[in-house]
Amino acid sequence: MVDVYCKKTCKSCQKAFRWLDENGVEYNFVDYTKQLPPERVIREALEKMGAAALRKRHRRFKELKDAGPDVWLEEIRADPNLLGRPVLVWPDGRWHMGFKEEDWRRLLL
Repeated sequence: MVDVYCKKTCKSCQKAFRWLDENGVEYNFVDYTKQLPPERVIREALEKMGAAALRKRHRRFKELKDAGPDVWLEEIRADPNLLGRPVLVWPDGRWHMGFKEEDWRRLLL
């Protein structure tokens, strides 16, 4: 079973939940405004993806986009909504950020 760190009101997350349900994928929803993904996952995402791991629609994205992983991590702790979503985390430590149906089909089916 995969943990899905997301926000119920997020449109991308709603699409993701619909896709998971339609495809019979078992998952555990985690409201990431209350419990962030493991710090290791966030740090890896920030280092690997750079500013692409941040939500471009966040009000502070433009001022933070060139700040770097340490600043981003601090800002995400203060405001989880800055982190891209959804975030999938498997029990073995693998993770994936974002919802693209073709990626999820490859990863989850």
